Amino acid sequence: MSAPSTSSLSPAQRIMITQTLRKAPMFSGISEGALQALVEGCQLSKYGRGGYLFHEGEKADGFYVVHTGAINVHRVTEDGREQVIRVFYPGESLGEVVIVGDQSYPASAKATENSQVIVVPTAFFRRQIQQDPDLALRILASMSLHLRYLVETVESLKLNQAESRVVHWLLSQLEDNQKLDSKNPDYTLPLAKHLLASQLGITSETLSRVFARLRERKLAVVEGRHLREIDITGLRSFLFEVEGDI
Repeated sequence: MSAPSTSSLSPAQRIMITQTLRKAPMFSGISEGALQALVEGCQLSKYGRGGYLFHEGEKADGFYVVHTGAINVHRVTEDGREQVIRVFYPGESLGEVVIVGDQSYPASAKATENSQVIVVPTAFFRRQIQQDPDLALRILASMSLHLRYLVETVESLKLNQAESRVVHWLLSQLEDNQKLDSKNPDYTLPLAKHLLASQLGITSETLSRVFARLRERKLAVVEGRHLREIDITGLRSFLFEVEGDI
C-alpha cells in the first residue's frame, strides 16, 4: 500500500476542508457549528497517482471525501482484471458503509491522479452522531445514492451489446449535464477511456470499436476524450436499432 502523507491541520487546511465539506452533498445544509466540529476531527491526506487509500478486506478506520483529484473504487475479478465500480470526484464521499457496522472495506480504492482526500475517522464520526443524530440520516441518504448508482449499473450491465451500454451511458451523462435539448452538443468524458470501459463491463478495445462505429454513422466526432457534434436524435435511433436485435 502507498502510505499517504498526513499531518496536523494548519489554518489553511482547515479552511480547505471546511469549503469542501460545505459543498459535499452529504453535509450540505448542516449548521456552521456542526460543520466546524466535524472539521476538527478530520485529516487531510495526499496520494500520488496509483496510491491506494485502502484494499478490499482491509480493516476499516474511516470514510473519505475527495478534496482534489479522482479516486477509483474497484474490485479484482477472479481472472485478475480490475472491475471499476465507480470513480469519485471532489466533493463526493466514499466508504460510508463502515460507519454502520462493517469492519472491513468491501472494495479497494486508489488515486487515478495526484489527489487529496479528507479522512473522517469512524470512532470520531460515531461520537458526532451521538451529539447530532441528523448526521446518521445523512449517512443513510448517501449510502442510498450509492445503492441507486449500483442498481443502475447492474441494469446497464444486463444489456447484451456494448453499443447499448455505451450509448445509454452517454445519453445519461448528457441528461445529467442538461445537454439533451442542445443541438449537436459537445461532451468531454469525465474519466479515462480504459476506466470507462471497465465501469461499463467491456474491454478498452470494444469501447474503441463502439466509438469508431459512432464516427462512421456520423453520430459523434470522437477526438480522444472529447466528443463533438453529438447527434442526440441519431443516438436514440441507433439505440433502438441495436436493442431491437437483442
